[in-house]
Amino acid sequence: MIENKDPVLAALVRIEAKQEQMLENQQAMDEEIKEIRKECRKTAALYGGLGGMTVAAGWEMIKLKLGIGGG
Repeated sequence: MIENKDPVLAALVRIEAKQEQMLENQQAMDEEIKEIRKECRKTAALYGGLGGMTVAAGWEMIKLKLGIGGG
């Protein structure tokens, strides 16, 4: 029996399936990157706030030692 299957069409079907898989993978990676960025923003805000408090506390200690800045 002769199979009536065009090799070009078969190749196109495989290419389309691979493209769909790549698109799904890209969407999954985009979601992961979005989550990583969200976590980075939280971490940056936390450590930025802690750094600011540390600088402010250090500045207050310097002012107290030098006797400037009443209050």
